[in-house]
Amino acid sequence: MNERKILAIVNGGMYALAVVAVAMLTACTNDGAGEVMNHETAEVRMTFSPYDVEPMMRAAVADYATRLDVWIYDGDTEVQAVHQQSTDDGFASMSLRLEKAKTYTVYACAHKAAGAATLSNGVVSWPDEKVTHSFFYSQSFSPATTTTLNCLMGRIVGNFRLEIADKVPDGVARMTVDLGVSPTRWDVAGYGENAVSRVSSFTPAVGSSPTLSVFLLAGSEEEKQDVTVTAYDATDAVVQQRVFSDVPIRAGYRSTYRGEFFTGAMASMSFTVSDWMDYETVEF
Repeated sequence: MNERKILAIVNGGMYALAVVAVAMLTACTNDGAGEVMNHETAEVRMTFSPYDVEPMMRAAVADYATRLDVWIYDGDTEVQAVHQQSTDDGFASMSLRLEKAKTYTVYACAHKAAGAATLSNGVVSWPDEKVTHSFFYSQSFSPATTTTLNCLMGRIVGNFRLEIADKVPDGVARMTVDLGVSPTRWDVAGYGENAVSRVSSFTPAVGSSPTLSVFLLAGSEEEKQDVTVTAYDATDAVVQQRVFSDVPIRAGYRSTYRGEFFTGAMASMSFTVSDWMDYETVEF
């Protein structure tokens, strides 16, 4: 083989190697650039505070709740969850490092349940499915443009409150508040889920004039609920029972009934409740 052919082969081989090298370098550079872009992060600071309907104002979460549960989602995938208690330092505030290129949704629930709430398939559940004074918040954001979130949480419960004006007589061992069929879980879309029969039990002191207070998950529209309150003796025989028909229940509002439970006559009443702070009372 002559020298010209040998040189052509060598040059051709070197060219081929050069093409491969350039292709590999280009691929690495592109992958590297994508890697940097996709994993460029920002620190996002979140603070949470509930508000009262009237006056419209911020308040401290610890004034109303003992736990705060926060979930960060990328689409349908949970990215991170933070569970805080009111005894923790920095309760109701947190800093998270998240990818700038993505859009996240934050869901948060403040409540007084004994344990942390859970979020699954878009539904919040409380331990033992016991509804407590609860607030909720959700918002979508991108760390590329939003690094501070001031999360003003809204009540997702209404309250039935019975203020008993007369004295609990001897022989009363316990009292129950039957809420009928009402939800025990909260859908992040904004409504109650898992409607079941709910009964709350109380042990009032004989001779006292107790107040019984229960929470019901509720939306922004008023709904009517029948509530039955029963007093039992130690053998579970009924001492007294009252049925409150068409009690209006609405998120952020309290329905208060006040009257003589054991000795007075009672007429069922319905009314439009006012806000949580300056609520109207029905005498019976």
